[in-house]
This record gives sequence, C-alpha cells and structure tokens, in this order.
Amino acid sequence: MHNIHFIRCQGFCALLTLCAVLMGCATERPYEETLGKRGWTLILHPAKTNPQDQMAYAQQLLREGNKKGALKQFKALSVFWTGAPEAAPAQYEYAKLLEERGNLFKAFDEYQYLIEHYTGAFPFDDVLQRQFNIAFHLMTTKKGKFFLFPGFSAPERGVPLFEKIVANAPEWTRAPEAQYLIGQAYELSGQYELAVVAYMASEYRYPHSAFAEKSAFGKTQSLYLLAQENPNDDQARDEAWAAITLFQNTYPKSEFSPTIQEYRKTIFRQRARAAYNLAYYYDRIAKKPKAALIAYENLVKLFPDSDWTGLAQVRLEALKITVENTHDKNP
Repeated sequence: MHNIHFIRCQGFCALLTLCAVLMGCATERPYEETLGKRGWTLILHPAKTNPQDQMAYAQQLLREGNKKGALKQFKALSVFWTGAPEAAPAQYEYAKLLEERGNLFKAFDEYQYLIEHYTGAFPFDDVLQRQFNIAFHLMTTKKGKFFLFPGFSAPERGVPLFEKIVANAPEWTRAPEAQYLIGQAYELSGQYELAVVAYMASEYRYPHSAFAEKSAFGKTQSLYLLAQENPNDDQARDEAWAAITLFQNTYPKSEFSPTIQEYRKTIFRQRARAAYNLAYYYDRIAKKPKAALIAYENLVKLFPDSDWTGLAQVRLEALKITVENTHDKNP
C-alpha cells in the first residue's frame, strides 16, 4: 500500500514537472492572438503567419511603391492580430494610406478606431491634426463636381467630425478652433439655431482662446440672421438686439465692430417699426386711446431718432387731448 502511494506521488510530481516544462515552452512560442478580432473577410488574408513578419512585409510593399498592396496588408495585420504590438502602427499606416488615396470619411473613421482602441500606442497629436485636416477639407470643399457643373457646398459634413475631435481631446491646442468651426459649419448651411448653440459652447468653454471673440461674433450674426428670417418674431429680434449690445460692450475695439454697428442700425429700425405698429394698432384698429398713448410715449422715449418718431409725436399730442376729454366726461 505504501508503494502504491509512493508511485502515485511520483506520477503527480511528474505531471507537475511536465506542466512547468510546457508553460516554459509557451513563453518561447511566437505571438498568438488572444483578443477578439475586429471582423472577418473572405478576400482579406495576411501574407505572413505572424504579426512581426506581416509588418515587415507590408512596410516592404510600401517602400516599393505598391501602396494598394501595402494598404491591404496593413489592414490584414490590424484585423487578424488586434492585440499585437504591431497592430497600432499597422492601423496608423492603413489610415494614412486611405487618407492619401482620398477616401477621407473612411480614413477619419480608421483614425478614430486608433484613438479608441490603442491609447498611447501612436502619435496622438499627429492623428488629431490629420482628423482636423480631413474635417476642414470636407467642410470647405464643394461636392458633386462634374464636368462643367461646379458642385455645391455642404459645410455641415464637417460637423460630426469636428465634434469627435473635440470629444477626443477637449484640451488640445486646436480644440477651440474645432468647436468654433462647428458653429461656422451650421451657420454656413443656414442652421442658425444650431450655430448659436455651437458658438456659445466655443465662447464659454474656451473664453481665453483666440476664437472666443470670433464665436461671440458668429453667435451674434446668427441671431441677427434669424431675426431677418422671421421679421414678425419679437423674441428673435430682441435676442439679436441683446447679443449686439453684449458684443459691443465686451469687444468695443473688435475688428467686427463695423459689421456689428450695421446690424445694430437695422435691428434698431425694426424694433422702432414694431413699436410704431403696436401703437398704431391700439390707436386705429383697437380704438384704445389710453393704450395707444402709452405705446406712442414708449416709442418716443426708446427710439427718439427713428423714422417713426415724428409720426408718433403728432398722434401723441392728439391722443393727449382725446384722453383728457374722455377723463373730463367720465370723472
């Protein structure tokens, strides 16, 4: 019985020794993927059996000028060996080649994949700059060009890309500019409400940047344009007036001051006209002389130099007599 127990102990020790040997051998094995794959494809296959050789092969293709082949092999490496040290450099080269070939939306997405999955394993500022360049190009370049047709602008194409850039690195040196360009893209595409929101985010998130003043002007201009689109909207007109006043008080020596002054003159006339229309309604339509008297008095007080002030003063004197006579008859 003792001999059987001894034999069993020897067998167990041999098993432990074998496991240790196998584990030791495992450390000598080439890299083996342990993370999940990004996907699979029937036509994309790596040319080599390990990520080291695959990287060397893809780089050789690139040096030889076979960019199409290099693109496929960099892609194959990043797909089949997602956890290898070579995966991030391969993904970076793949995205750069897409960008070079003009596949800009796809390139942006592949740079974004790099940011989201390989933190610290690539030149971060360079990737951000490349994303910025792509977003700006798509925002400012006309699409649909064909033969003699010049195409059409679509600045809103840059919005989701700039939004990702700001989300990726809100403290990046060009993040204030990216946030400002979101507002500009909305403004250029006529989406003034969204432009106001984006400009305000830039103005208040980056108050000390070179784009704070530009954002304040963009916000003011967008509110002004909204008021022009909606001439009967008192709230839109008042918001534009408030923004103009705030801008002039905050940036009295701004390069945008001449434009802001013109906006102020226009809104001033429109506000005065609206005040006159209100007084006229009480006076001639509603036949409420007391309300008309108050409305005309407010117009003369608030807009002493407007085109309607003279007319208001004439009616004001007549209404005073009317109201006084009415008061005398109804003590």
